[in-house]
Amino acid sequence: MFSARVWGQTAPAPVIVPETGAGPIIPGGMTTPNAQAIHIAKIKKIYHELLLKEKNLATAVSVITPKQIAAEGTQTGSIQSLLKQTPSVNSYQQNIGQGVPELTIRGVRNSQLAETLNGLVPLQDLLSGGQGAFLSNNVGSPVTLGQLGGTTVYPGVAPPDRQGFATVGGTIAYETKKPTAHPYAEVFGGIGSFDSSNAGFEINTGNIGAGIDAPRVLLRYNQSYTEGFPDKNSIRSGDMLFEVEKPYDEGLSHISATVIYNRADGYIVTAPLAVPLINQNSYSYNFPHSLTYTRQNNKYLTAILHDTTYINSHLILSASLFYLRQPTQFTSYQQGNSIAYNPAFPYQVTFQVPYFAYGPNFGPGNFYYKPGYFTYDPVASFGSYTNGESAEISTGGTQTVGFTPRINIFLPHNDITVGGIFTKEMALGGATYVYGSIPMPEQIGYNSFTFGGGAQRTIYSTYLQDKINLLNNKLHIEPGVSLTGVYSSTIAAFSYTQTSAANPTGGYKLSNFGSQADPYLSVTYDLPHNFVAYAEYGKGARYAPIADYSLGTSSSGGVSSSTSAPKPEIVHAYTAGLRYDTPNLYFSVDEFYQKLTSAFSFYTNYQTGVSSNINIGVQQFRGQEASAKVKLTHNLEFYGNFAHNQSNYLDQYYANDTPFQGQFGYVFKGNPLASVPNFTGNFGLDYENGPYSARISGHYTGQQVITGDLPPQLPNAPQISPLGPNSTLALATIPFVPSVQANLANSLGGYGPIPHFRLPAYLTMNMFLSYKLMMHGYDHLQYLKFSLNVQNLLGLHAYQHYFLAPAELPQNGGFALTPTYASAYNVIPRSIFFNVTARF
Repeated sequence: MFSARVWGQTAPAPVIVPETGAGPIIPGGMTTPNAQAIHIAKIKKIYHELLLKEKNLATAVSVITPKQIAAEGTQTGSIQSLLKQTPSVNSYQQNIGQGVPELTIRGVRNSQLAETLNGLVPLQDLLSGGQGAFLSNNVGSPVTLGQLGGTTVYPGVAPPDRQGFATVGGTIAYETKKPTAHPYAEVFGGIGSFDSSNAGFEINTGNIGAGIDAPRVLLRYNQSYTEGFPDKNSIRSGDMLFEVEKPYDEGLSHISATVIYNRADGYIVTAPLAVPLINQNSYSYNFPHSLTYTRQNNKYLTAILHDTTYINSHLILSASLFYLRQPTQFTSYQQGNSIAYNPAFPYQVTFQVPYFAYGPNFGPGNFYYKPGYFTYDPVASFGSYTNGESAEISTGGTQTVGFTPRINIFLPHNDITVGGIFTKEMALGGATYVYGSIPMPEQIGYNSFTFGGGAQRTIYSTYLQDKINLLNNKLHIEPGVSLTGVYSSTIAAFSYTQTSAANPTGGYKLSNFGSQADPYLSVTYDLPHNFVAYAEYGKGARYAPIADYSLGTSSSGGVSSSTSAPKPEIVHAYTAGLRYDTPNLYFSVDEFYQKLTSAFSFYTNYQTGVSSNINIGVQQFRGQEASAKVKLTHNLEFYGNFAHNQSNYLDQYYANDTPFQGQFGYVFKGNPLASVPNFTGNFGLDYENGPYSARISGHYTGQQVITGDLPPQLPNAPQISPLGPNSTLALATIPFVPSVQANLANSLGGYGPIPHFRLPAYLTMNMFLSYKLMMHGYDHLQYLKFSLNVQNLLGLHAYQHYFLAPAELPQNGGFALTPTYASAYNVIPRSIFFNVTARF
């Protein structure tokens, strides 16, 4: 929770200070250092108010610097795990690198957060939230660690000009690397644990030509490979960043272009692994690919054109045009003879098998068989329904285009910002194919279960805020409001459940328009002796994923042509804090309270395939955060932060109750949110001395409530609402806490009571060392930099995610009553990575 100004670092802002040492061109073609100094002083004065806006933010903002990014390690970490260095952030993932990361901030999950890039360009999937729908875009990312120049985390509700789109718990603002005035070229590569390797280059042209308005270009490319963790989770990826900056108007304005193209192809585990199998085999055990595998092939293209224009000392105009395209392919396979219940192997291998969803409903005479649309017969092709429905391929993705204008107006006592986000995201068609093996035919009308159609969402969002500076510029009041209108629609080109003589394809369209007005207010007061007190309130809204839209129901009980769409989730967020900020000592404390109302609730009847999505959930997030940084000596720095979190449900309802969101679940009033640590903390030492650099750090993750699945039947359950015989909660995922235990102790028949269990706390230590060897006497080679990155230095073996459940395996037309067992993702074991960089 570092302030917006930490040891000379500032949060991202459109501050333009030329880095050239030559000085500007003056009449006669000569330059003078004095002219350069005068010009830079002029620019700093012009942008002084923008710098003050960053310094006096009334929020518990955290700034992640390039040094912290380097210590995370571009091979080992993800852009989500990087954020764990800040308070109240928890992240877990099943693989190293960008491999299926999950994230919460103050207990609010990633799908409910806003993510922005280089300003207010929305990085999250606008149709679904987060990086996309369930089991999409799980490997790779639109921006990678090696492409980052810095990151800022705004928990709660940020000021409107930093908030982004549709957040009910925080904004993560990523900034890419920028070209510098001085040229260089780097070639880098490394090797490490899990048979990992990477190689790439970075070229920075520096100023091309003389003068303060000279353009500069940065090009970076990296490719990497890892066998991954656990076993058989290999990922192959490549990422490219291209940045161009062109100052003009004597450096007062600038135009820039950013192009990012990233790709990743790798395997993922769709469900945490059975702990008994891990114990029987090895800490890194995973199912062999001959039994099952799930693979994703994802691509991410991002293009941004930005301009900041200085009009005069009272007015600055800026805007970004952007385009994002993210196609994806998902492949899943499981041996047919392992799909049904086998007493010798009572474990859930994967959830992504067509038979689990569709059962024996294919082939002539059955429900899904539709001549002209779907004619695949699994029994005729593979001998049985389980063998013939053991593989699936899905294609899809999204593309987004948009415009984000902004006007900054500077008056004697007011800094006014007006801007907006105008964008449209469209699904890239897509189809799902069902078969009994891989490779498979992909034929529309034969084995395509879904095809055609598509979804789109258009966003019209404007904001207005004013920073009022009073009492000799010590009191800062910042009111603001954002006004948002959202139009969403989706087309089903073919629907098995809606076919009729009048509508042989069963196709239909759903559409909805919603609008919100979300106010914001903050107050900051500069106290004596470098203390700053602040308080803020903000309201935020998150719009329902389009997958939650459904056909309405007529008064007679039949299906209507109207659209049933959940309303937005709403959060009211409050923060109050105090910080102290000097060059040698910084600390900050704050208390927060966030109440989420109209939370999305869903119920799916898997016998009819009909889902209901409504807004009845209520959640609260409250806690305390503290952060400190102390300069012990000229070369040595200590830092630390701490957070205490209490996140609870304030009502009982059907819900996705884990961050991964793949569960049919139910929560009870008063339950803590699962997978949210009660305490988190970071501490460490940074050492810099000439060519030597070192960082040793620790991350503490406190206890977390786990979840578990109820058995498919509750034969001895008393009539305790909502539990009872034939309960609709069969197979539901619930938090395991004492209050639930009291209701379930006599309800589980032969299962007996499930022990109350919290995932134990754990501490991981990391180390980063680097040495820069100067290459004197070489014409072009400046230095060689050697770095060693050790994650989980002490080799801790622990669980980072854990739940209890019976396997949901088909048997005799229903689901087998398998014994409850634990499943988990292990903490990634000690991993060592060695890198060499040559700079020219």
